[in-house]
Parts: sequence; structure tokens; C-alpha cells
Amino acid sequence: MKPIEPLAVLLEAKEGRAQLRQQIAGMNRPSVSLNLNIPGFPKSNEITHKFFSICLDELKMFLKANLVTLADKDAHCRVDAAGDFFLVPVKAMPMSVREIKAVCETFEEKHACGRFIDVDVTDENGNMISSGKAKLCFYCRQKPADVCRHEGMHKTDELRSFVFSRMEDYCRSRFEIETASKLASLALRAVLTEISLTPKPGLVDAVSIGSHTDMNYRTFIRSTSAISAHFTDLVRAGFRFNGKQAGKALPVIRNIGLQMERDMFAATNQVNTQKGLIFLLGLSLFTCGMVYGRHGAFHPEVFRELIRDICRGITRRELGTCKDTPETHGEKVFREHGILGARGEAEAGFPLVFDCGLPVLKAHGEMTDEVLIQAFLSVAAQNNDTNIIHRGGMEVLNTFKRLSFNALNDFTPENYRKVIDYCLKENISPGGSADLLVVTIFIHSLLHS
Repeated sequence: MKPIEPLAVLLEAKEGRAQLRQQIAGMNRPSVSLNLNIPGFPKSNEITHKFFSICLDELKMFLKANLVTLADKDAHCRVDAAGDFFLVPVKAMPMSVREIKAVCETFEEKHACGRFIDVDVTDENGNMISSGKAKLCFYCRQKPADVCRHEGMHKTDELRSFVFSRMEDYCRSRFEIETASKLASLALRAVLTEISLTPKPGLVDAVSIGSHTDMNYRTFIRSTSAISAHFTDLVRAGFRFNGKQAGKALPVIRNIGLQMERDMFAATNQVNTQKGLIFLLGLSLFTCGMVYGRHGAFHPEVFRELIRDICRGITRRELGTCKDTPETHGEKVFREHGILGARGEAEAGFPLVFDCGLPVLKAHGEMTDEVLIQAFLSVAAQNNDTNIIHRGGMEVLNTFKRLSFNALNDFTPENYRKVIDYCLKENISPGGSADLLVVTIFIHSLLHS
């Protein structure tokens, strides 16, 4: 049996598309279609499918923004010998078909890969609306595309390699942008959830300043607004980090973290509201970017291993060589008590998050205030919080941990109130545990998003 020629199959596919356009015209309606310019055969593969799907979403959004309403329920979406194809009737006519064509041309011209895209418009009589413009060859960009094609100026294999490479780059870029936006949103929600959790022992919440005198709920809102502007930067930096030695990521994270600290202090009139959180959440966002960039999805164990690799030796380097006059509470606590603090938690791969906080959230499912408080107590009962040690010393910390443990194991308003009252009495604030709760909420949200 003689094999079917690719050209014959291509012509048959194009004829089928023309018939669909005529069916829509038979209803006295114009239509908009999307297809891709793919040289050679086959016209579709995994890359084109992904690229086409992204472009289709972008086109629909662009048309809607320009008041072109589509009859989605009557749309046709298929993959045939001519490649990926979408055809849809125009539902309403706020403008002429030529104006709709102009909108579609603008979409092509502004798109980063617009030369690989064809958005066609057919009027209500089935006639294709032409722009009348000769398009340059997308490869050499020197001669009209028709001239290069008819004269065979470029090898098909070179053209296909060029097109697929650009499409793949575009898909990865879109994935990076969308991933960074998603993770930044989840991180911001985690921060706001912790800030708003009420009541909390010794910490600022929605109605109390806890054991603080220089900050309140609004201070934290201003601070969070300032630092959250950098969340996407952290994810994208992780996404693009190509270093084989993960430890070299720390200067990249620290550079963005210092910008966050600067903006935090500017927003709070020099009050330190979230310096510890900037380290823990900044590290988490960057590492998530690495995980998504390398694997396309979140994998908790990969995340933890990368955290360990990035922070390997950080306590020895940054705490083991403390100055005679330590600059931070963490350095002072390490020198006096050997407590590793947030750096040690990171170097160990966030055990308090994964072994204490997350199991509580996982066991209860929905993140109610009561569940979040229990997750906080689970972390606080095991955490050698340097904020508490700095203010009250080791004996106060041990009492606080014991009260938190009791409140967690016999969770009643009375037992939780004992934790709150003790913090007010001793003027302590478990900020380190609050920061770890933020990371816990963030990771939980990632696992269930």
C-alpha cells in the first residue's frame, strides 16, 4: 500500500479547517483562529503543544481585554496534520472585523514569539481578512517570509531547530514567571496568616502588641508590604542558579536579603520586625526556585537536601568566628550558650518545620486559628528560640518550652493562656518560633496547592 504523502495530509487538514470556518460563517458570525508556523513535518510535538496552550491562554486574555467576546462553548480545538489549531466564533461585535483583525495583529506584534504565531480572522461571509502586510522571515529577518520559503533560502532542519528552541525558551520563561508569582503569593499569605493569628504569646497580633513596645500590627503590615516586593526576585534567582556548588547560592540570597532589610527598616522607621524571617523565608523561596527550575514541581526531600547543601557550614563560618562584641542576638546567644538558632535550623534542613509544625497541619487539614496555634506550640515546645534566650535566659526558655508542651498535649484555653501570661510576665517574645510557623504554613500551602 502506497504511503500517504505529508503534503496530501496537510492539504486535507487545511481543507477541514476551512470547512469549520464556513460552518461558523453559515451562522452569520465571524471567527478567530490560532495556529503555529512550523516548518517541515511533523507540525506538532510536545514543545508545540505546550507553547500553543500558553499562547492560546494569552490570546484569549488579550482579546477579552480589548472587548472581543468569544463564544467559547462553540470553539474547536484540535491537533491535525497542520499542527495545533483553535477556532472560535466571535460572540459579540463591538467593532468591525477589520478592527478585530487589527487587535489580533497587535497581539502577534507584541508577543515575544509572535512570528511563530498566526491569528486569523474570518468575516461572517467566510472571507479571510488580510492585513496586507508582508512579514519578514523569522529566521534571517532580512527578506519577506514568502521569498525565503519559495527560494528555499534556509534548510528545514535549521528552521525547525530554531523554532523549537525559541518555543522551549519561551515556555520555560513563562513557567518561571508563573511559578515565581505563585510562590510569592503563597509566601505573602503565610506571612499575613501568622501576623493575623490571634492571640499569640508575647507576639504582635491583630489586637495586641504582646511583649513589644516599639511595634504593632500596622508596623508588621508595612514591613511585610516592603519585603514581599522581593519575593519573586528570590524565586527567580533560585530558578536561574546554575552553580554546581549550592553553597555559592548564599551570597545571592544574602544580596536580596540585604535589600529586603533595607526596605524593612525604611518602612518601620528602623524597627527590626522581620530580620529573622527574611533569612528563613528568603532561603525557602530561593530554594523552591531551584527545585521548580530543576524538577518542574515541588519535592519536599529535594528541597530539604538543597537547604542543607546551601547552608552547610554556615554555623561554623558565621557563629564560630564571633567577634568580641557580637553584632546580633544570635551571635551573642551562640557565644554564651552554644545555641545555633535559625542558622542551625537551616543547616539541619528545617527539622522543626518538617517534624513538628507540618505534622500538626497535615493531621488537621484545614488551617483554622486553633490548628495554627497548635502548630506554633509544636514548634515552640522544641525550639531553642534565641529571641527568648536574649530577653530571659535559658531558665525562662525552658519554662516557656514546658508550658508550650503542656498546652499542646492538653489543648485548652486555660493551658494556652498560661503560655501567653508567662510571656507577658517575663517580657519575652518567641519570634523565632513565629518565623518557623510562617515557613511551615508556606510549605504546607505548597504541598496542597
